[in-house]
Amino acid sequence: MAHLWVESFERGYNQFMAIKKVRWMAGLLGLAVLTSLARPESRWIEGTYRNPALGYSVKIPLGLKAIVGDESGPERGVRIPLPSGGEIVVFGEPNSLEWKSPEEGVRMGIPRSDCATDSQQIKQAKIGQLNGAETSLVCHDRVFRVLLAFRKGGGPIYWLRLETVRSHQSEDEAILNGVAASFKQIRWQ
Repeated sequence: MAHLWVESFERGYNQFMAIKKVRWMAGLLGLAVLTSLARPESRWIEGTYRNPALGYSVKIPLGLKAIVGDESGPERGVRIPLPSGGEIVVFGEPNSLEWKSPEEGVRMGIPRSDCATDSQQIKQAKIGQLNGAETSLVCHDRVFRVLLAFRKGGGPIYWLRLETVRSHQSEDEAILNGVAASFKQIRWQ
């Protein structure tokens, strides 16, 4: 008799947990649908990308397109997929961590990695007319390069990031250098 009661209890408990799991999954699905509906439509652009809200513009290299608006929240920049499969990301943001210099900020711009590397080398970099800093990391077959500049007179900070593979490093860095050279401060609104 007790054995039947235990089986009945287990069956009821398993049904209860299954219903709870279905409700949780339905709630998660509803959240995913709401999140995707709240995102603005992404769009492809060619030529010059302008972001007056953060006060900058960059030229998209000839023959390439950039995608804008593919992330939730305010539009901060562009993603430029490269023919190699790598990508360049350019974006601005408030200096919310209150870094005193681009060198200080760029130390944090490289993804955390389990790769054994020597001490991170930080160099001076030119981003358009702005002085900035850059660093890079090579991890197995992946190459990460990060540049950071501060707006003259305070305000937003500007990131340029390259992620690619070693076999395409030189050609993709040449594209990144062209994008960095095209960077301009524009009227900040």
